[in-house]
Amino acid sequence: MDLKATIHHCKAGNRNAQKAIFDLFSKPFLRLGFRYLNDRQYAEDACLEAFTLIFEGFKTFQYQSDAQTEAWMKRIVVNQSLKLLRRNRSFLIQALDAEKDIEATDVGIEEDMSGREILDLITSLPDGYRAVFNLYVIEGYSHTEIADILNITEGTSRSQLFKAKMLLKKTLTMKKVV
Repeated sequence: MDLKATIHHCKAGNRNAQKAIFDLFSKPFLRLGFRYLNDRQYAEDACLEAFTLIFEGFKTFQYQSDAQTEAWMKRIVVNQSLKLLRRNRSFLIQALDAEKDIEATDVGIEEDMSGREILDLITSLPDGYRAVFNLYVIEGYSHTEIADILNITEGTSRSQLFKAKMLLKKTLTMKKVV
């Protein structure tokens, strides 16, 4: 599919073009939303809200490349997922103890673990840990950006990431994977 041409048709209100965009991206965006929300219904809601914003955004969108367009759309899905998470879940994030010096730790994963097993481990994390872990490790956001997105401090973001990594490492150790 020629994404640039399809977006052009979406700008003109062509429903078939919108359906083509939806059909192409709905499954990966649903998986992306699920990584944050850990609930299929919430992920579907976030994706539908995101697609509404995407189609509205196409009206003023300036196409540069397929990769840039996909990144822009993914950012909308992530933002809608986080918005829904904040709105519908008790999103309790523990404050960082300012006295503690947090050091980054690598979580080693054996190569024979399947993607499904890794995803299951990540989705088993508490909401706050999972959101920060996904934003930092998977999406590549900085702690400053995460703090802005989640309305937390950078220190809390670092703390949540550290705790998520420790919890993953503990789980992997118990399964004798690390």
